[in-house]
Amino acid sequence: MNRLLEDELADKNTIRKIQPDIYKMITSHIKSIRPEISDKDKNLVSALSWAERQILHDVASRLIQLRISKFMRDPESDTTNLTLEERYIVEPLLQSKKRQSRIEQAILNGQISQLEQASNSVKQKFVIARFLQPYASITGTDLAAYGPFEPEDVAILPIENAKHLAKIGIIAQNWVEPME
Repeated sequence: MNRLLEDELADKNTIRKIQPDIYKMITSHIKSIRPEISDKDKNLVSALSWAERQILHDVASRLIQLRISKFMRDPESDTTNLTLEERYIVEPLLQSKKRQSRIEQAILNGQISQLEQASNSVKQKFVIARFLQPYASITGTDLAAYGPFEPEDVAILPIENAKHLAKIGIIAQNWVEPME
């Protein structure tokens, strides 16, 4: 794993081809690191297990950051050497660049309707949210009724409601995903 990172660092501009399932393999290995513990070895084995997990996580994170930063230097470059997880990260970045270009073009061309259309598309967005604890019915920003909810319920909510619920710990922050 460390060699993979070193090779990627050595090649300053090119995103190297790596195993497409490398992050799944790392994750699987981390998951499998379960200390087989006897009472007298408990602390040492736990500490070693945690250290190994942390090292693997750090190397994988650094690899992702490095490969994404290489891509961002040339967003028009080919994405075939990126893993699916890395493509998942860069896709919204590419979409953002396209949107910026559309807005700039609309301003240049005096297309107010294009700007209004862009504004309207963000006024009322919905997200998928997973509830962590029970919550009573709510009235959404779209004036529709939602709920009541139980832990582990998944619901489609207006983004403004979801942001508030995530902030107060009612829904999982990492589950607030815009709907396409």
